[in-house]
Amino acid sequence: MGDAYPRIGGRLRRLIDLRREPDGAVVGWLEDDFHHFGVTIEHRDGVMTDVRAVAVRAPFTTCPAATLGLKGMIGHALAARSTEIGRMVSMRRQCTHMFDLAGLAMAHAAAGRAHRRYEALVEDREIAAWEQGHRRLLGAGAATLLRDGAPVLTWAIDRRAITGPADWAGQPLVEGFRERTEAMDIEAAEDATVLRRAVMVAAGRTLDPDLYPTARDRGQSGVCYTFLEENRDRGLRNFGSTLNYEASSEGMLSHLAERP
Repeated sequence: MGDAYPRIGGRLRRLIDLRREPDGAVVGWLEDDFHHFGVTIEHRDGVMTDVRAVAVRAPFTTCPAATLGLKGMIGHALAARSTEIGRMVSMRRQCTHMFDLAGLAMAHAAAGRAHRRYEALVEDREIAAWEQGHRRLLGAGAATLLRDGAPVLTWAIDRRAITGPADWAGQPLVEGFRERTEAMDIEAAEDATVLRRAVMVAAGRTLDPDLYPTARDRGQSGVCYTFLEENRDRGLRNFGSTLNYEASSEGMLSHLAERP
C-alpha cells in the first residue's frame, strides 16, 4: 500500500450517498480517490424543476463547468431507472461522474426513498499489458458493492471482463453491458451500473495523474466534457488533487450536510 504508482495491495473506495430532504428534493454526494461531487434535484408533481451540481474536488480545471450541462434534465419527468438520464442529456458532454450521480439522484427521487448509501471496493490489479500508450490491461482482481452497509454484488474481474460468479462470467465491462442491465430488474441493474463504474475508475490507481499537465496530454478523447476536443487544451491538471482512501472511509463525504 502507499502513494507510489502503480498502487498495489490496496483498493479503490467509492462512496455515493443519496438522501431526500424535508421538501422532497434529493441530494447526492460522491467521492473516491479522484472525485468529490454533489448534486441536488428539485422536483414537483413528478417533474424535475431544478438540477444543481458542484465539484468539490476534480482532476481538471474544466470539470466544474460541466455542472451546467445537467440543467437539460429540467422539465423531464422523474425516471425510476438511473440510466434514463441518457435520454435527457448527452453523457459525452457531461462530467461522467456528475452524470452518473444525477441519474442516481433522479431514480432515488422517483422511488421516494429516504436514504441510500453505496460503497464500492475494487481491489488493486496489476498491469498485465499496455495498449496504445496510455491504455492499460489489468489482471485479475475482485470488486464488491455494499448497499446500505450490506454486500449486494461481488465480481471477479480480469482484463476487461467479469469472470465470476457464474451468472456474470464472460460479460465484458464495455460491450453489451448496458444492453444487459437495461433488461434487468431496476434495483439489480443500478447495483451493477454503480459497481461497473467503480471498476473503471479504479484503473486510475495504476498511473500517476500528475504526470499529465493537460487533458490532451492524458491521451483520452471525447469521453466526457473535459476530453471534448474544444476543452482538452484548457483542461489543466489540478495537481495534488488525488487522495487515497484504500485504508478507511474516514474523512470522505465531508460536505454531506450541505445542499449544492
